[in-house]
Amino acid sequence: MSVLSQEEIDALVNSLHDPEESAALSKRKIKDFDFRYQKRSEKFSGSQLQTLRMLHDNFTRLLNNALSLYLRTRVEATITHLEQVAFSDFIASADTNNVLAIFSMDPLPGSGMLKAETALMFSIIDRLLGGPGWLPKKIRDMTDIERTLATRFLTRLLNTYREAWNYLLTMSFKIEAIDSNPQFIPRIMPLEHMVAVISCEFRINDAVGTLDFCIPYAVVQSIGNQLSDFQLSPSVISGYTLTEDDKAALATSVEKADVNVQIELGRTNVSLRDLVTLQEGNVLIFDTEASKPLTMYVNGCEKFHVYPGVHRDKLAVQVADVVEEML
Repeated sequence: MSVLSQEEIDALVNSLHDPEESAALSKRKIKDFDFRYQKRSEKFSGSQLQTLRMLHDNFTRLLNNALSLYLRTRVEATITHLEQVAFSDFIASADTNNVLAIFSMDPLPGSGMLKAETALMFSIIDRLLGGPGWLPKKIRDMTDIERTLATRFLTRLLNTYREAWNYLLTMSFKIEAIDSNPQFIPRIMPLEHMVAVISCEFRINDAVGTLDFCIPYAVVQSIGNQLSDFQLSPSVISGYTLTEDDKAALATSVEKADVNVQIELGRTNVSLRDLVTLQEGNVLIFDTEASKPLTMYVNGCEKFHVYPGVHRDKLAVQVADVVEEML
């Protein structure tokens, strides 16, 4: 055991009385170190985290198109942050305000985990059932029907997740377990193991929520070199091109969209005095001849010329011709 010399003791004592020296000591940077876990080498490298960031950035671009078609509204997903933590810290961050889902990552061994805000899931379920997608005023446990709908949504989300990973490795994802109570979700790995946590922010109309992906290092360590060396091509980074399936799904959604249709009987000019004195039985004469077709407007745009008539005791029109677009 070393013993301090008298000069070293005097220097320490003097530093206690010297405010500048004390301030210099207080400004020294202190680096945090977690002594709980010994396997510090079993963690993602900087290049591996960068690859995960690129893959998930591409995933959000794919997801914006896929979910906008699925939910029939605008969806914006962005990566907010990426970090590596102990699995125990990830589990500790989950509570009854989160929905947890375990998914397999075939052909890789083990499983990953999704953590979504319960309010966000209820908003999505409300949208799937034809509602506006409002956030709930009170958080509660999901019913069996709501859990089924949540599973279907997350399955579709994982299909897009698979497309993003296909640039690196052909994989298959499947929901193995889902619950709104974290206590009922089985542990997929020891608590001391390291995981990468990628947080996504979702904006669906006025609803905003987060969804976290938990990727264990122990699961992807077999492709660690691929993660380190992988680079997305410029065409992938610059944007996403719709596939034929995407185009077909988009066409189907557009065909089911509601449009406003109006028929213009004609036009005329009347004085304000005549307008305010109009009563039932009065006759207005329009500038359109009875033998000529009427104009049909679709979402305010002149689209067809039509003839009025009756079909099965209901008013109807017969299309005479399509109005050519003005260049």
